[in-house]
Amino acid sequence: MSLFFTFALAVVLHLLLGWPWTILAGVAAGVWKGRGGWRVGALGVGLGWLAFVGYDYLVAADAVNEMTRVMGALMGNLPAFVVVVLTLVIGLVLGALGGAVGAQAAALVKRQS
Repeated sequence: MSLFFTFALAVVLHLLLGWPWTILAGVAAGVWKGRGGWRVGALGVGLGWLAFVGYDYLVAADAVNEMTRVMGALMGNLPAFVVVVLTLVIGLVLGALGGAVGAQAAALVKRQS
């Protein structure tokens, strides 16, 4: 259940505030889940980013293919799929770091009370 809420929060934050704010969905996952919150954060935020990439390909596949080809060329002649993989890795890392911070914050608050 916390994975679904993390996914939904990541999508909402991405739409309303922009991609950097999706880390807060990871933080929320860490607070909800506690120990192991980094996993839920990584999966929830990563799935949110995967949903956006999938939506982009559904709506404008040719444009996205061209964009990833050009970005790959700018990053040292990387194949286009590597750009997509790197995008998803960024989402996973943001979620994992947010989840770790949230889990540690929840443990700190619990220890002090």
